[in-house]
Amino acid sequence: MREAEDEVAIGPADERLLAVLKSVRTSIAREEHVPPYIVFSDRTLAELAVRRPRSLTAFQDVRGVGPMKLERYGERFLDAISKADDIEAA
Repeated sequence: MREAEDEVAIGPADERLLAVLKSVRTSIAREEHVPPYIVFSDRTLAELAVRRPRSLTAFQDVRGVGPMKLERYGERFLDAISKADDIEAA
């Protein structure tokens, strides 16, 4: 079973960002009339919350992010990560 190695360790600050990322995913899913998991899986969002990529290059290294999703969604998620980090730093 791969479940244990698929889990991402999430801390309290990561939980807050994860909630923001889920909100962004939900907005995109509604706009595109698709289920949220089509945009990104929970596991991908968890990895984004932990790794907090700052560029599209770093974003594409996250599991579950392919070229099409990087192009379609990358900037919106990077923006959300950046804004969340700015709020935490304030």
